[in-house]
Amino acid sequence: MTEHLTLRRTDMGLLWVSQFVNTAGLMALVPIMPLYMASLGASDATVGVWAGAAIAAPALPLAITTPLWGRLGDHIGPKWMVVRALAGLCLAMALMAAAGSPLALLAARIVQGTLGGVVEAAAAYVGSAASEGSRGRALGRSYSATAAGALAGPVAGGTLVATGDLRPLLIGIALAALLLGCVCTIRLRNPHDPRRPPNGTEPARAALVSVCARIGWIPLAGGFLAFFGVYGLIPIYAAFLTELVPDPQQVGPWVGGLHAVMWAGTLVGSLWWGRVNDRTGHPLQTLVIASGVTAATVLVQAMVGWLPALVPLRFIQGFCFAALAQSLMLYASQKAGPHERAGYVGAANSFLLGGQFLGPLLAGSAMALLSPSLGVLITGICVTAAALLVLAPVIAAAHGSSSDAAQAAATPFASRRRRTRPVGRHAAPRRSRHRNGSRAGRRIRGEGPGRAPVLPPHGVSARPREPRPRVDRRV
Repeated sequence: MTEHLTLRRTDMGLLWVSQFVNTAGLMALVPIMPLYMASLGASDATVGVWAGAAIAAPALPLAITTPLWGRLGDHIGPKWMVVRALAGLCLAMALMAAAGSPLALLAARIVQGTLGGVVEAAAAYVGSAASEGSRGRALGRSYSATAAGALAGPVAGGTLVATGDLRPLLIGIALAALLLGCVCTIRLRNPHDPRRPPNGTEPARAALVSVCARIGWIPLAGGFLAFFGVYGLIPIYAAFLTELVPDPQQVGPWVGGLHAVMWAGTLVGSLWWGRVNDRTGHPLQTLVIASGVTAATVLVQAMVGWLPALVPLRFIQGFCFAALAQSLMLYASQKAGPHERAGYVGAANSFLLGGQFLGPLLAGSAMALLSPSLGVLITGICVTAAALLVLAPVIAAAHGSSSDAAQAAATPFASRRRRTRPVGRHAAPRRSRHRNGSRAGRRIRGEGPGRAPVLPPHGVSARPREPRPRVDRRV
């Protein structure tokens, strides 16, 4: 089977629905996690600790296992990684529905991070299956499902939390993941023949270091810092809005509304940035521009004191945030061969997940030491540092390409045109249609006067001719 360079609409539709179900199910729990932990028996003193641990629990194992799953996907095919992630989501949701204590729910969330990762598996599949000219648009459509799920999930969770029982939602997500896994097993196709692992395969740690070095440590570090700053804003933002909203009863609606505005911008921007990456072919430049504008919006939010001004700023922030992950994924897939893209995308995704895990963890810990406005300002500085960090290789690449173009322009036309065949004594031998014994054949072999000896024609033996014996004709 040859490599397929097109992504079918059926494949894209299955991946989109799978990511939507995954993100909607997870985001439905995030806003109401404290209430769910309290319903499982957590005390008022520990409910915040249990909720924070449960929210952050999937990110760390997901960051560790994503490169390993990606490397396995290069060997057995990215299709089976999507099926594996859906099966892991089904198992994790069933365990959450059966959890009877906060510790059991935390363990189920860890299982979800270890065996799940539908969004990451879908990104690896799209990076392997889409063609060079449409990979950016395909990644944009893929990440738009995440934004749509992030919009719909909190609405579903907030609606069901009033009933006092979230188990029907968790069981429904588990059944949907099981059904999608069965459909993907039948309908989804592998974009290429799986690669056979070579003999003496290098250890996983050495392979991961080698892949990261080929992608580039600076772009990966930039992606980590950008996600560190953006996701570090989440635990601070509610406290930040309490300083701006005069009525404490209105803080919750403002937090939820601005959260929805940001993800609406992400939904719109995912498709637009995908087309930009395909048109320009330089995803690192897109990463620099988008992270720079994202940093500017966060910094302005920290300094503005007018509440309605936050609405367009949050929309622009979400619009530009949509470009961060897909641009880094596209850049990683460009550095990989057709049978290595899943591993490269997984390695790049692990850096984003690391920032997504450490950002809220450290920002939430620093809330006791910093004011909310200062915390928002620091997260904006982190995203600014990411833009400046990635700007260095972009400038170096642009300078190198301009130098090559200038050198080509300065080269004389005569030296750039195709060289003609040399003539004279150093000319390469030409094949001849003449027989060896003819006069033309002797001239070509260098036996005529004024001819330098050259190699014989093709197919003629290179043995030297025996000299004729001299006959004495004198009497």
